[in-house]
Amino acid sequence: MDFSKKIINWYKKNHRKLPWRKTTNPYYILVSEFMLQQTRVSQTIIKSYLNFIKKFPNLEKLAQAEEKDVLKKWEGLGYYSRAKYLHSFAKKLKNGKNFFPVKYQELIKYKGIGPYTGAAVASICFHEIIPAIDGNACRVFSRYFGISNNITSSTTKNMFRIIVSKIIDFEHPGIFNQAIMDLGSILCTPKNPKCFLCPIKNSCFSIQNGTVHKFPVKKIKKFIKHRFFYYIFIRDRNKNICLNKRFNKDIWRGLYDFPLIESKKNLSIHEIIDKIWKIFQIVIYNTSIYKIEHKLTHQILSIRFINCETLQDLKKNILFDNFFLYHLIK
Repeated sequence: MDFSKKIINWYKKNHRKLPWRKTTNPYYILVSEFMLQQTRVSQTIIKSYLNFIKKFPNLEKLAQAEEKDVLKKWEGLGYYSRAKYLHSFAKKLKNGKNFFPVKYQELIKYKGIGPYTGAAVASICFHEIIPAIDGNACRVFSRYFGISNNITSSTTKNMFRIIVSKIIDFEHPGIFNQAIMDLGSILCTPKNPKCFLCPIKNSCFSIQNGTVHKFPVKKIKKFIKHRFFYYIFIRDRNKNICLNKRFNKDIWRGLYDFPLIESKKNLSIHEIIDKIWKIFQIVIYNTSIYKIEHKLTHQILSIRFINCETLQDLKKNILFDNFFLYHLIK
């Protein structure tokens, strides 16, 4: 009880002023949690949230929307599968004429709603006494209790849920969960934590034993794969450009990108031009390249954007099996 009281009192004075904190509407909370999956709170997230809610103010409006319109409002957030799952959730509730699920076990039956999102919505909106364990919570509790288990393990997360369920505030479980989120974001940060400001510093194992920087323990097996992507921006003299619509069954299905050449090795400009000829049957007379490297957990993406100009008419020469032409208007 002492733990939860200190956490909640700190939260009331220091919590982040976020638009979704002004409501307990489950739809609004769900939208915010979907947007925050695999990312952090930022001005971009806040702006996107407000624009999304303005466009789709309730589940019914979202269910009635076309997928392309939903994805358009999700633009800039990445991980578009989240938008698709959110849209699917709205349509299923509408088609089934069901009320919004109020229990954790009901919520996690839907794709895209995992243990953390389900617990956050159930506790904040419906006062269900259930811990919401995300990365911030794992860091706070592993440091506070001195838990050296691997936090990437589902077994460890289940252990956290059992431990935290004994100290969670039974009257205000939603506020408790949000307080832990903010404590991890504001004070108990991965680097340079502000331990001297922490409301529970006197009972924290890591502070008492000087082991703050040893927790949490993450053991990630890394099998790094290096991939080379060459995105081709082709423009003809009539200002036509070529786009590719993705039909593969992946998280980007139905979205557009530029034609892509993927290679297991780094290609020279001559090799790239040769491959463009084999794919499109067109001759390039001018090229320029923009390079970027993107590091993910299990792979490194070396990405090249190839700006190509051709004198040939793309309408007459391009192969249309997987590609579409668009006219640039200035």
